[in-house]
Amino acid sequence: MLSTGKLTSFDLDHESEKSASEIKNSNFNFIRANFSEVSSFFSNSSLDGAIIDCGVSSPQIDQPERGFSFQKDGPLDMRFGDSTSKTCFDIINFYSEKNLAKVFKELGEEKESKKIAKAICTQREKKKFETTMQLANFIREIKTKREKKNPATKVFQALRIEVNSEIDNLQKCLLSLKNLLKRGGKVVVISFHSIEDRLVKNLFKHKEKIHEKKIPIKNDSLPEFKVSKLIIPSDQEVEMNVRSRSARMRIITKL
Repeated sequence: MLSTGKLTSFDLDHESEKSASEIKNSNFNFIRANFSEVSSFFSNSSLDGAIIDCGVSSPQIDQPERGFSFQKDGPLDMRFGDSTSKTCFDIINFYSEKNLAKVFKELGEEKESKKIAKAICTQREKKKFETTMQLANFIREIKTKREKKNPATKVFQALRIEVNSEIDNLQKCLLSLKNLLKRGGKVVVISFHSIEDRLVKNLFKHKEKIHEKKIPIKNDSLPEFKVSKLIIPSDQEVEMNVRSRSARMRIITKL
């Protein structure tokens, strides 16, 4: 299996493509595309497994010019790949106050979403937001509730998810994998947001409940999937990699 198994990686980032080109193995293939397009490259019941690593990568955060970090100054970009047309600049400077508040609340779970959205809309009338530090410092001044994390954390997370349509793309990928997986195949999903984790559970929730309650059913309608309990990093892992502290992992098995 080790000599014949094949691994295909999906990523929109041109830097990932460069790194992938250094892997000299005929069983490895890199596709520069969104993972939501997986069904365009594989046929039904052809995959033994898949690993989905949601969110942003450390190299992306560490490059100020990508616009992901609220600790290093850079342009308001936040795109995983240059094929994405909408940027963080577009959202911050042109979304309505109502839509901004919705993004901050739903995708960032920001408690002061309405207050921040209103302040941003007022400020951009005088001067548009252009850099990450400009936005991060502005949010720090606006927020009244103090937290352990940087005050801009949740807003930046929400903006990144909105720019890259992360929730929609995750859903499309998971729905495709339902058909692409072989029986006994597994999907490992590593997420960093409660919305992502709820999506993973809810897509397979109904049939999993039937399975757990052991309700007598006909063979042709047996539950198709089982979702593992939530797996979180150990204290030792968090100590080694602080960015893993909010990671959540679930394993989906096709029965």
